[in-house]
Amino acid sequence: MNSIIVGAIVYLRDEKGRILLQRRRSGLFKGYVGLPGGKIEFGEDIVDAALRELREETGLKGFQASASGVYSEVNFDSQTMSNHFVLFVIRAGGYEGDLLEATPEGQNFWIHEEDIGSLDRVLPDLFFVLDEINRAPFVASLRRYNEGNQTYVVTSDGRRYPKQR
Repeated sequence: MNSIIVGAIVYLRDEKGRILLQRRRSGLFKGYVGLPGGKIEFGEDIVDAALRELREETGLKGFQASASGVYSEVNFDSQTMSNHFVLFVIRAGGYEGDLLEATPEGQNFWIHEEDIGSLDRVLPDLFFVLDEINRAPFVASLRRYNEGNQTYVVTSDGRRYPKQR
């Protein structure tokens, strides 16, 4: 693939402080857990795109949303560049509606941040976003390495996610 995919992901917490996540059902990251989101359509506002994706993928209508950051992620499979994403992180201040637990895009669920590490197959950039969201605005460059069953990202300043234990 020789193009850059531009997308938006949504960071949303419920009244219990839990974060909304999605286990992908298909596509490049099938089986992985991350924030809901998707591609920005040509001419679409980044916040509108994120809220559209949230509604389509989860049934929730987000509001009081704004951009918190953006990052570029270049992916490598066995040291060969495989794809390149630019993702806008949109923080929604609230929502209305009932969560659709299962949609064609994935399995949606709320989880406390401290429990995310116990999940299997978590997209490594999720850990990066969780570190950066309260330092908004942020701009970053990541490299994602997929090596067998292990996947991780490294920031341009050398931080690795998930953090090694």
